[in-house]
Amino acid sequence: MKKQNLLQVTCTVAFGVAALAAESVRAQGSDELLRFSRYNFGIATARSAGMGGAYTSLGADGATMSINPAGISMYGHSEVGISPGLRITSQRADYSGSGGNVSNRLGNTKGNIGSFSMVYANGNFAVGFGMNRLADFNGRSRAIGYGEQFSIGDMFVEQLYGIPASNIGAPENDIYQAFFRYPPKLWGGILGYQAGLFDPVAGTGGPDQPSQQYTTQGMIQPGTLLYPELYWRTSGTVNEYTISGGYNFKDILYVGATLGIQDIYYNRFDTYSEATTVTNVGLHSLFYDQNLRMSGAGVNLKVGATVRPVPWLRIGVAYHSPTWINMSEEYDGAMTVFYTQPIAGYDYGFSDTPISRDEYNMRTPSRLLAGISATIGSVGIVSLDYERVWYQDMKYTSDGFQDINEGTTATPGIRELYGPTDMVRAGVEFQPVRSLFLRAGYGYSTSPYRGSEFRRYGEYQQWSGGIGFRNHRVNIDLAYVYGTTREMPFKPYSDTGSDGYPVATDGTIYPRDKNHNLILSVAFKF
Repeated sequence: MKKQNLLQVTCTVAFGVAALAAESVRAQGSDELLRFSRYNFGIATARSAGMGGAYTSLGADGATMSINPAGISMYGHSEVGISPGLRITSQRADYSGSGGNVSNRLGNTKGNIGSFSMVYANGNFAVGFGMNRLADFNGRSRAIGYGEQFSIGDMFVEQLYGIPASNIGAPENDIYQAFFRYPPKLWGGILGYQAGLFDPVAGTGGPDQPSQQYTTQGMIQPGTLLYPELYWRTSGTVNEYTISGGYNFKDILYVGATLGIQDIYYNRFDTYSEATTVTNVGLHSLFYDQNLRMSGAGVNLKVGATVRPVPWLRIGVAYHSPTWINMSEEYDGAMTVFYTQPIAGYDYGFSDTPISRDEYNMRTPSRLLAGISATIGSVGIVSLDYERVWYQDMKYTSDGFQDINEGTTATPGIRELYGPTDMVRAGVEFQPVRSLFLRAGYGYSTSPYRGSEFRRYGEYQQWSGGIGFRNHRVNIDLAYVYGTTREMPFKPYSDTGSDGYPVATDGTIYPRDKNHNLILSVAFKF
């Protein structure tokens, strides 16, 4: 496949990373697999976050059960801990189109529980139960374009080519008949037709046959410029509940295992709108709302070991199996079209869909972690981690997903789109006085996308700092984490009709995300 074609396909596929694709409401795609496979081990507890998540060779912290379970056997006392937090996102969307480059930025603030843990330690053996937040999807963004020449109605016209108008109406005795008759990919076009965004072309169905072609010319005059806007809001997390056990062999070898049970939920609300110039006769504006609600549960296994060849040095390694996930989703949409002049006595047209429900299974990639840390006398700790994740091994395990897993002649499969990533994390902890600790950390992940032209998209960087107070009864830690990433660009809508004619916006949206996390951890020893 040529690079320029791959870019077009990947930009279209990557739409789901930032917002719900206007041309297709089917949530299942390789982008959804990627979303639920990318974890951040540096946003759970304040101590691990302050050290950049570089905790593969360290332990005695709630986060270790999701990183390297061998660290649970480093607890010297039983402990109960909790880590409430505050996440502040700032999402920027640059719309590069006919009217030039337009930037918009929106923020979102939400409280959370990053971690809780209960550990029972008895001599060389320890068991624990806990929860760690591995991903956070809360945010919102807006992109605005100027002077576009194509309407989303033009794409709908191409999608409905060859479908009789009599099949996509809304009879009073069964207003959702058309939506049950056709797959969700065509629901946007059905909404547009029922709301009056475009009209059938008379006589195109043959003698005594209903029209099978459509046009927007009655609503959008030639030369009319459109002003599109896309707003999207997301919420949700990946929380992992852990059941862990570990054993300490004479403070030289630590081993452990974790059964991870993931609780996943993801909600997305999109509004795509268009407004026309004042000289247009027909369409004044339209609003296309879409709602996607996803929830699921998954299970995985983690094993790890840490060796301490000399008292000041620790070397750790951990393997995380794939997570096998069962996912359920619901989708619904609605469209409102406002007219410049009343049509049949109405100033606007409206249509909505029934709720579409689906259920399927997916598998995330496995990962391998290695870490090394050194204790510098009684002054502090220096820690370094490396993580490898094989995103090309993501897969849908339900029937009917071969086109996504393996690809087609027109679209690449998962192995063509994604490759392995490398992540490094580094952290330091400094003890200036007894019971007081200062921390700093950094993390960097390469992009999961294949192709040198895509390497700048999907990269993630993270900086952190923290402070802690610890004595023989209580631990109190506070951390701040700042992360930034540049997501894959996408078009507000893009599709090729059954007749092979492509329709897409002139403009492209370039999203960037920044997030700030404040984490407070409190743990009581007994």
